[in-house]
Amino acid sequence: MKRIGAVFIAALLGSGCGPSADESAAPTAESGRESVPWVLSARVEPAPNSVWTLTGTVRSRHEIPLSFRIGGEIQARLVDAGAQVAAGDVLFRLDPRDVMQQRLAAEATVASARAEHENAERERERLGDLLTKRLASEQDHDRAVTAARAAEQRLVAAEATLEQARNAILYADLVAPASGVILDVDGQVGQVVSPSQVVARLAEDGPREIEVQVPEARRVDLPTEATARLANGAGPAGGPASGRVTLREIAGSADPLSRTWRARYRLPKLPRDPGLGTTVTLTFETVRETSMPIARVPLGAILERGDGPLVWRIEEGRVAPEPVELIGIVGEQAEIRTDLAPGTPVVALGAHLLLPGQAVRVLER
Repeated sequence: MKRIGAVFIAALLGSGCGPSADESAAPTAESGRESVPWVLSARVEPAPNSVWTLTGTVRSRHEIPLSFRIGGEIQARLVDAGAQVAAGDVLFRLDPRDVMQQRLAAEATVASARAEHENAERERERLGDLLTKRLASEQDHDRAVTAARAAEQRLVAAEATLEQARNAILYADLVAPASGVILDVDGQVGQVVSPSQVVARLAEDGPREIEVQVPEARRVDLPTEATARLANGAGPAGGPASGRVTLREIAGSADPLSRTWRARYRLPKLPRDPGLGTTVTLTFETVRETSMPIARVPLGAILERGDGPLVWRIEEGRVAPEPVELIGIVGEQAEIRTDLAPGTPVVALGAHLLLPGQAVRVLER
């Protein structure tokens, strides 16, 4: 009886405490609805003409690295950085003792070669007379002719060496190849330099340009014209100088460290020289073309998972990845190049929590 009573009590407690079939099904359905995440959506918008800036500096059209054609010890430095020089001015001078000795040796070699050549010519003429009189063989005469020709060529070589030695004396003076401003000086008195080692850099007088570093994302759409504003107030009436500038060249490859492209814009003639190195701000306006559609989406819509930037396209309550090309950031908006049509809904917030094909509940912004 005790055993039957215990079983009855256990059954009664189990039936009273356990949920019914309907009650257990309700939380399951509710939890399924709660597992579908809410996302904030936004529409793809066509990007208007974009205005952006780059900061650069005024540079000379031609900047010439200066170096000696021969090696030696610098005996004199006659110029400092920032100096204005004219074409032909002596900037550096090497110790000329070695090249002077080379010239003396070359002159002695020429004198010796000339004496040998004269002697060989006399021998050739003498054997020519003896051959006419049948007193010398043709073989001896031919050897004399060959020796005379060889002596003549040795004389030519010696004279060329002498000319090189004379030029080397001139090369001991490093002169300015053009008028301009010395940008920097590396050579010092007592320094031993090798041929082609740069000892100074010259900015040639003439046209001035603006050099900027173009980011990779702006390389394709880089405008050929921009508005330049100089920071040092070099414009008319003492105001900031501004005007239109045109693109002259852009580097063929990116800088390996900064991953930017060097570009140069022609600077128009100004009433007052702005000075090399002056800071300049270039303002660009990128005009959008229908052949290369560019759109704007909220910055939070861009997702990067190592395979390139993408956005989540919302279609029939589910999300799908859409690869895009990130062009730039304007405030809280991201400019992208995409095939998505304007008005397409995309996830604007919570993109990092989603998976392809996942169902979502949309809250429009």
